[in-house]
Amino acid sequence: MNKTRKTQIKEVITKINGCADELDNIKFDEDYARENIPENLQGGDAYCTSEDCSDKIEDAISDLRQVASDLEEIS
Repeated sequence: MNKTRKTQIKEVITKINGCADELDNIKFDEDYARENIPENLQGGDAYCTSEDCSDKIEDAISDLRQVASDLEEIS
């Protein structure tokens, strides 16, 4: 792989890591909001939906980090 393509891949890695960081911030905010739901509402649909969203965001973050790691191997 030539230098130009390696540089392009490094730029993509930076963008992917930036997206993962943004998702991490969103997940933090969602977790914080869910933790502040009153106890009597914690079994409700909104709480469960929030928990499901946080789990999916966490999976996406993990996937993005893995892609960035895989690309690091070739850059």
